[in-house]
Amino acid sequence: MNFISKIIGSVFLLSMLFAHKFFISTTDIQIKPEEQSAEITIQVFSHDVYLLLENANYKTINVGTEKEGDDIDIFLVNYLSDNFMIQDYRWKYVGKEIGLEYTVFFLEIDNFSPSSNIAILNSLFMDLYKEQRNIINLYNGNSLQSASMTNNEPVFSFSLQ
Repeated sequence: MNFISKIIGSVFLLSMLFAHKFFISTTDIQIKPEEQSAEITIQVFSHDVYLLLENANYKTINVGTEKEGDDIDIFLVNYLSDNFMIQDYRWKYVGKEIGLEYTVFFLEIDNFSPSSNIAILNSLFMDLYKEQRNIINLYNGNSLQSASMTNNEPVFSFSLQ
């Protein structure tokens, strides 16, 4: 019996040591110069979306289903508006897909013709986790630039030359 307790204790201790939470989001911005537009996808962990909603006192039982209320989308769009900004532009919310592991938000910008530099703020979930890291991949033609935003540096300026 003592041997079994030690094995169970060891397994529990190892699982605690190797358990790791990830505090990350990935945003892809595809600039389409011929259409003067930008398509944006933001991928986050679904449990972060649920935590955000629960902290704002929303019931999450119907999130991602046909029974989800419009108030959820309104709250999430307002949260995105406060925490994801592209200098001199307003994005339009297209929708979201909520899966078991990941949630993807779809945004777009019309009449997008930025100057040679553009600053982007991405402070999503930094109010929940001090370790949050938000990665942005900016695709401009054949060019790819990436940046990682943190609580200390939630803004990055991309060069579009």
